[in-house]
Amino acid sequence: MSQELLDETVRTAAKHYVGLSALLSDGHPVRAVAIAELGKLLAVDEPSPATSPVTNAVFPPSGPPRLKAAYEILVRARNELMIGFGRDNDGGEFGRQIRETLVSLEKELGVWTQSIHNVLQDLPSSS
Repeated sequence: MSQELLDETVRTAAKHYVGLSALLSDGHPVRAVAIAELGKLLAVDEPSPATSPVTNAVFPPSGPPRLKAAYEILVRARNELMIGFGRDNDGGEFGRQIRETLVSLEKELGVWTQSIHNVLQDLPSSS
């Protein structure tokens, strides 16, 4: 899959979710699945991430901001899944899968954060 195709798929999923959000209430199962799928698409490894910094106006973002967006959207999705499919069973099977994905993304974001911290420590001080 090319970067362009992946990004267009993410944009289409986002439009789909926005449209459903206008029609369906929070926690509606169809809406919950749509936002979960958007989050999962954002979490897909990019075939050719942007090498230069991109502005916040570009959707979807690239690199660590994309992972952060995926995480935030999946948190919202999990909340909606728990409304639509029940809190007692943790949002059903799909809600439990999203929770596992969130745990993986937390670890990946932690690696990015630690790597940035290590690079900053390795920079020579300008004194």
